[in-house]
Amino acid sequence: MTPLMNALACLLALASARFLWRDKVSMLKESLILLGFLLISCFYTFFAADMSLVQMEHYPFRMLALFLCFSTTELPRKRRRYLVLAQTAWLWVEFFAGISLFYRGLDMPWIRITAIAGIAFGSSFLSRINREMEFCLMVFWIAIWVFF
Repeated sequence: MTPLMNALACLLALASARFLWRDKVSMLKESLILLGFLLISCFYTFFAADMSLVQMEHYPFRMLALFLCFSTTELPRKRRRYLVLAQTAWLWVEFFAGISLFYRGLDMPWIRITAIAGIAFGSSFLSRINREMEFCLMVFWIAIWVFF
């Protein structure tokens, strides 16, 4: 996947994140939003990437994990808890996808895994997440997504 397509995938996740966790939305609607974004990311991956590459198997799930990370900035309460959970989900996707790629003869993305683990560990110590910290976290997620 080219860096431009990676950046567009990041923008897609960022733009779609505002639709999740709205006030007084039922669990069914939130689940449908998550499923809808997963389908959109599958279509995006199919049309924007070279599907002969084995690395594209887990790309929609990586996009979903990034979407969850971006969506936690919209939460009114308990943001730190769900922020750490979303980053842990992204770490889980990256780690087990890396293991799958390793068994197929490709290298694991250790730098990306380490960066996500570091930010998830660091986020667990935040006492309060204000707007400036949200912006810093979003910039860090975008940097991990685009550059690693």
